[in-house]
Formats: sequence, structure tokens, C-alpha cells
Amino acid sequence: MSTIRALSCATLIAVVALVCSPSRASTAAGAPIAVSVDTSANVHPFSPLIFGVAFGDATRNAQIGYTVRRWGGNSVTRYNWQVDVHSTAADWYYENIPGAADRTTVPPLNNSADVFVGAARSVGSDVLMTIPTIGWTPRADSPLQHPYFAGFSVAKYGAQQATDPWDPGAGNGHHADSTPITGNDPHDTSTAVGANFQTDWIAHLKSTFGGAATGGVKFYALDNEVMLWNSTHRDVHPQPTTYDETWANAANYGAAIKQQDPGALVTGPVTWGYCDLFGSAKDNCADGTDRQAHGGTPFVAWYLQQVCAHPLAGGAHVVDYLDLHYYPQGTNVALSSNDSATTAALRLRSLRELYDANWVSESWIADLGDADANHYSKPGLIPRVRAWIDGYCPGTKLAITEYNWGNDDTASGAVAQAELFGIFAREGVDMATRWVAPAANTLAERAFSLFLNYDGVGSKVQGNSVAASSANADQLGAYAFQSGARTMVLLTNKTALAQDAALTFAGTQNGTWKLFGFDATHALHLLGSGSINGASLALSALPTMSANLLVIEGSDTIFKNGFD
Repeated sequence: MSTIRALSCATLIAVVALVCSPSRASTAAGAPIAVSVDTSANVHPFSPLIFGVAFGDATRNAQIGYTVRRWGGNSVTRYNWQVDVHSTAADWYYENIPGAADRTTVPPLNNSADVFVGAARSVGSDVLMTIPTIGWTPRADSPLQHPYFAGFSVAKYGAQQATDPWDPGAGNGHHADSTPITGNDPHDTSTAVGANFQTDWIAHLKSTFGGAATGGVKFYALDNEVMLWNSTHRDVHPQPTTYDETWANAANYGAAIKQQDPGALVTGPVTWGYCDLFGSAKDNCADGTDRQAHGGTPFVAWYLQQVCAHPLAGGAHVVDYLDLHYYPQGTNVALSSNDSATTAALRLRSLRELYDANWVSESWIADLGDADANHYSKPGLIPRVRAWIDGYCPGTKLAITEYNWGNDDTASGAVAQAELFGIFAREGVDMATRWVAPAANTLAERAFSLFLNYDGVGSKVQGNSVAASSANADQLGAYAFQSGARTMVLLTNKTALAQDAALTFAGTQNGTWKLFGFDATHALHLLGSGSINGASLALSALPTMSANLLVIEGSDTIFKNGFD
């Protein structure tokens, strides 16, 4: 007999669960959608490091239990650890912004980097720290208050298209007629530095928190979105970044990091998105003279080739993780609060760009065409780069350290976030960090909690990813996991109608089950429970636009082999 807890629903027969409540009553979309689960197929451990975020509130981060915290983004490309000053670059008028006010110590007490690392490590989160490689850092004499040093001073370079509302002396780097200012002096804001400046910082972090092998910072990223420097950081790096510059920095800084902390793991090249998978900034998307000068090999493939072709003494590589950023390019999909029916459907379909090699992007990416073996219009991101790893530098791990499928309080964005975890686990992503940590009590945060604390008492989705499939993945996504005798199935309803699901397992399931989930109006909670002794389970009326986790606790492992 199955029983429904925490809901006012009728008792059902055998293993059928009715998921309903008066507040969410909805007509089901039609016939149940078939979902198949095979815990003996496509079995592989998945990494807990996929549940990472960038920045966020330290207290809230600890409560949610994010596994990785990333110090990254445009501002950290120019961070001076010695005085706790960063550059806002193109994000905000190219200004040097101070942190700690007391500069009597190096680095200043309570500087932002040390506070960040200390907060993360105190609760067991791994840290991914960005190490600048651009060759410039904010000047040590940067003011502690307005007016700050600015890359395009109005007093020096004349009237500009826009200025900082709080500091009219800081311009946006464009003349009043909107043409870009060129020939500015990088020394207005910055000092040239080399790898030693950064390894001294790593030495400080190591002495303060321990080395990577003893509880300190474990991961270091080689800067941030290097192929955008000529736009984001054009006040100090106006020339487009090339294949050779990026690799020279990786070889130099990666080796220096490993020498300073042999246990550290390095990530690179930290791409910005789709175009720099294939070409450098000099190529201006996909192909160009720079790529042709390197045998016509796509940039990321060539970069991997260099990693394996130039090991350090003893055989270690200067880069351990291929580090990519990826934002879906469809209108209003990423970093957007648009949650209309049209956008929601587009947002959820765009998840296919990560894994379906035959899926044509519904964005400007499709305009790149499909005229050669690169199949530009079909992103197929993870299988594409996995093939490059296998072909050019086997053993390299894969990290997606910036992504976003919608702002925090979009219902479809939260469902997409939950499904992203299923994709990352199934496709073998080794680390992932969302941009940025969801705000407290938002829908996106619920997606993390579904995996990190689904029952409210600390239970997590962990162990192995196993085979699961849905007969209609555009309506109902299906992903499965197994940890010991526990089988877990993620079911994402991507529609505006309640959906029935008919689950079939490859072997007999024997034990109890619970169904947890969230939607736009209901926080993560228990929807239903029951028992199962067989190979099928019916779930009725999964709520509209929701993410749901079925957890089956096996009572006897003998039944996993189909004996009864």
C-alpha cells in the first residue's frame, strides 16, 4: 500500500503515487511519459565538484553547501593582492577600487582574497582562485576614496561618451562621438608585473591556509576570458590576444604555480564562450589568420596539444583542467529575468547545446553554418571538447567555470539549473561553477538544494550516474543516479501542464520511495512516498515547470539482480 504524506490526497493502490494538492491542481498533459532507468548501464562516478558557484554570501554559501567557490570574473584579472585593489575594467569605467583601508601589512589585514579563501575552507568548500596573467596590476598607490585612478581620465583624454555618475572624471573610453580612445597610457592605473608577483601571492596563501595538499587553495585558474582582454581590459591590453600569447602565459604561469605549490591543480585557458573554442581574439570568432598559422587547428584543440606536448620535469602538465565558459546565446536565455512561455521553452531546449551533437543552436551560432568538419552551427559542447581531450591530451579534466541559464527567480531557469546537474553528471564534467551564487531563497537556489540537501537533513545526490531516458525529453527530462542501495531519478517537467510519468526499471526495485521537488510557488519539499516491489512505478501530475527527485531506498540488494 502506498501512502501520500504531507498532502491531502487519496490513498492509492500498489506503487502508484498521486502528486497533487488543491493549490496546484492542473490537468495532465496527456498519456504518461515513459521513463526508462537502467542502473547497470552507463555507470560512472560523477564529481561532487559540479555543485560550485562564483562568489556569493559566505554565510549563505555555507548553509547551502556549495562544493566549490570560485574567485573569478573580469575584476580579478587585475587584482593587486599586496594592497587589496581591483580594476573594474570595462564593467565600470576602468577604475581601481580599493578594498581594505589599512595598508600597513602585505597583504592588508581582512583583505578580500584572504577573507574569501578563509570562509570557503572553514566549511570544506574547495577554492578555485584566479591568478592574473595579463601582466598588469593596479598601482600600489591607488587612492582609497574618490576620485579613483581611471583608465580613461576625462582630464587627460577629453570629453567622453559616458562618465561614472559618482566620479565624472572617469570615462568609458569612448570619445563623445562614440569612437574609441586609443593610445592611452596603461601606467595611469596599473603597474607591469610578471609571474613572480603572483607566485609571491600563492606563497602567502600557502603560508596562511596551507598548501593544496594540506587544506589550502586546491585550484588555480589562469586568468579570466583572455580572448576578451582587448575589449574588457583594453586600457592595458588593446591588442587582441593570440594563440601564442595564451600558451606562453600558460607555460610560464602554470609552471610557476606548480613550482610554488606542487599539489595545486591548474585550469586554463578560461574561454569566454563559443567563438574562442575555435579561434583567438585576433581571429574574431572561429577562423582567421591566427588559426591558419597554427595548422588550422581550433584554438582549444591546439591548446590541449601544447599542454601534452610540453610537460614539466617529472611529467606533470602545466594545466590539469580544460576550463571553459559557456552561456547559451538565444535571446533572453542567459542572465535574463524573462520567463515568458516562449523564452522558457527556448531556455530549456538550449540545454541540448551541451550534449546533443546534432542539435542546431537557436541563436546566432546557427549563422556560423555547417560547411566543414567543425559543424559550427551545432555546438555539441561537451562531446566536442571531450573528443579534443581524447585526441590531443588524454587525461585532462573538464571544467565549466562560468555558465548561466537564467536569473535566480525564473522558474524555467531553476528547472534548467537542476537539469544542468543531471547533464554535467551524465556527460562527465569534472567541475562546474555557476555565475554567480544564487541569492538566498530564490528558485535557482532550490535547484542546488535538490541535489545537496533534498530532504532537509543533509541527504545528497552522489555516487554514480546511471542510464535514464525519457520518451519525450522536451517535456520531461530524466536522469538517474545510484549510491549503494539508493536509486535516485531526477524528473524535470518543462511544460505548463502537469505531467504523468511511467517509470520502468531494468531490474526489480524493492524498498521504499520518496518524491521531493520544487516549482515556482513551492519550496523544496516532500511530495509523496510509498513502497515498490517490481520494475515499474507511476507518478501522477508532476507539477508544472518543476524539478523532482525520486529517491528509492533499497531494502535488500539481492533484488537488484532481479530475484524475487
